[in-house]
Amino acid sequence: MKYNTSYILNKEYFIESYEQSLPFSDRRKPKYGLVVFLAALALVSIYMLQNNYLGYFLLGLAILEVIAFTYQKAWWVARQRLSRAAGNEIHLTIDEEGISTLCNGVKKRQVWNDIEQVVETELGIIIINDKGHRHYLSKATLNEESINFILAQKKQKPL
Repeated sequence: MKYNTSYILNKEYFIESYEQSLPFSDRRKPKYGLVVFLAALALVSIYMLQNNYLGYFLLGLAILEVIAFTYQKAWWVARQRLSRAAGNEIHLTIDEEGISTLCNGVKKRQVWNDIEQVVETELGIIIINDKGHRHYLSKATLNEESINFILAQKKQKPL
């Protein structure tokens, strides 16, 4: 089996990729412990050590962590849209050896032996390689035969 397609890395693709990958990420929950710890250190520094500069700095870090969690989706999508690949056409090839992409003359190949897990989501497939890197493929760019082929190559394992 050999399947070829192409798609554009646009804002909608990045948003879908983020939303479908988030449940399988360690970023899905805020770091409450870190925020509380930083706020407590800030209060100790201000009131017990009488060091306002350090206290306000630690309090600022706690607030920054809350803001970073609140806007992590917008920040992630914005960073992806600033990448070299953004807005360009991706040529995707799925065959017996693995999955290949070609973008801006750069070819990347993921062989089946290096793929640790394949996780099917509602709108796509998350491919996790042996180094822990996650790659997302939207079902909108794939046909039913290619989806079944990918899933058959690596049986799904829960994360």
